[in-house]
Amino acid sequence: MEEKYTFLKEFYGRKELEEAYGDNALLLYALQLKFDIEDIDSIAADALTDGADDKKCDLIFVDRELGVAIVAQAYNRTNPKDTDLAKENKASDLNTAAAWVFSDDTSEVPNTIKDAVLDLQDAIKEQAISSVCFWYVHNLDENNNPKIAIEMAKIQEQVQAAVDSKYSEQELKINTLEVGLNTIQKWFDNSTRRISVEKDYIVECYKGFELSAESWRAYVTAVSGKWLRNLYLENKDDLFSGNPRNYLGNAKRKHNINSGIMDSVQDEPENFWAYNNGVTALVNDFYYDNDKDELSIKGITIINGAQTTGAISAPENLENDFYIPCRFIVCSKKSIIESIINNNNKQNEILPSDLRSNDKQQERLRNEFKKYPALFYNGGRRDDTIVKNKVVFEPYLVAQTILTFHGDSVTGYNGRKRIWDEDKLYSQVFVDQLSVEHIIFVYSLSKAIDEYKNNLRKKKESRNDTEQQQMEFLSKRGSKMLLIATISECIEDIMDVKISDKWKLQFKDNSDFEKLIQLWTSVISSIISFNSNLEPALEGGLKNKELVNSQIKVVKSIVASVKGYLNTQLQSVIDEIQK
Repeated sequence: MEEKYTFLKEFYGRKELEEAYGDNALLLYALQLKFDIEDIDSIAADALTDGADDKKCDLIFVDRELGVAIVAQAYNRTNPKDTDLAKENKASDLNTAAAWVFSDDTSEVPNTIKDAVLDLQDAIKEQAISSVCFWYVHNLDENNNPKIAIEMAKIQEQVQAAVDSKYSEQELKINTLEVGLNTIQKWFDNSTRRISVEKDYIVECYKGFELSAESWRAYVTAVSGKWLRNLYLENKDDLFSGNPRNYLGNAKRKHNINSGIMDSVQDEPENFWAYNNGVTALVNDFYYDNDKDELSIKGITIINGAQTTGAISAPENLENDFYIPCRFIVCSKKSIIESIINNNNKQNEILPSDLRSNDKQQERLRNEFKKYPALFYNGGRRDDTIVKNKVVFEPYLVAQTILTFHGDSVTGYNGRKRIWDEDKLYSQVFVDQLSVEHIIFVYSLSKAIDEYKNNLRKKKESRNDTEQQQMEFLSKRGSKMLLIATISECIEDIMDVKISDKWKLQFKDNSDFEKLIQLWTSVISSIISFNSNLEPALEGGLKNKELVNSQIKVVKSIVASVKGYLNTQLQSVIDEIQK
């Protein structure tokens, strides 16, 4: 099968995925490909449901920034053959998952899935989510069992009708998708190939003009909006294989530009050319036939203008045509192609981390991370570097965990983008005394909590009562950040030493990141035993700073009373920390 599905070689090479997540490994691999996720382990810790009582739902992934949620069910056949059929009942299970996800009475939802359901429902009520997609992920050929496509369409229709009734004032779109080997291969190709749409097209456009340089040539024109819309409806996100981002949807959330584009298309089509910055596309070749007044292109990927393209395709009908500025570029030199893509996307609605990526602190940290070849930190600088066999330090999570460790878990949990966006918060995290070694110290604690939770998850029905309580605690929104803050507050008592500057805390030897994760395990095991004292701070999510600080102080006083015992039990860890 590897000859037909080339992504399998890379997937099978990532043994840590299967070792950590078993039957959910392919699901997480697919999610990572689709959404270009750097640190899949951190996402898995929050998104994977508890296998012991998952209610036909293996994953609930909510991304408010993209305005999308994924609810997934996974099936993996042992030793699959080319002709094997995916199970239909697993697709049908998504109906059960939908019933729990959109349940009116969340008190009936199992504790280990309840917070994920509440998070998704809150995101919908806040209009931060415009699309919920139900995935059926399996390791077989989708073409083998056409009945699944019929079942998925039926589920989409039924769930959409229920959602339209429940959220009548919101424009919430329900989608279903069978994610088998063919789809994952397509996503893999999109991640490794610039132009995935290889067809030839006649472009409906005005006669334009050609420009060229040593490494590229381009045709500048204005294309028919209806032509571009049909191109997207035919190819969907494959059209954006060379773009850092796909279409982000039209949720009515703050800073979303796509609703405005849709309004312009429908209300003022004659002015759209003047209002819009236009589209840039890479093509394999183009030719303008002067006799026919006709532009033809070979292959296409839109590298700038994904939001425009998606937004004009969202309305069900467009009565009047309109025109969009457009450039078609041919270039065979890889380095120039990457520069074209990167420079074109600087004009996009950009992430806060993009604006900070050239900050002196990020430059410093990127350079300091070079001391550790097994670790990778991009400092907010997005590029097309393929990172393999390295531990990726996701910049947003780095900022969240550092802020949390230094006293503000509420903002650390809720302010993923704010930390990079607001000067005051940014300067609290990325200070001169922040060393790479301290980042490793705190980030390894975060990863250790993820691993601790995953190990509990894998025990399923064999968990004892204490472990079950811990699993329920770790399934609550904000529990990881609360635990990091609690360990930080208690670290003096744990180590039984005065710590004058927490920014200097680091491990003596940072050469083996996996070993550092294991060192934290005994600390986590000790502190999480006080989960009942911390749980009140998680009511409704991690939001109330006074309540959070109050509950952490309760645990700190308990830890202080048993610090002699803890110091003895954790001595092997303490010896590895540089005071």
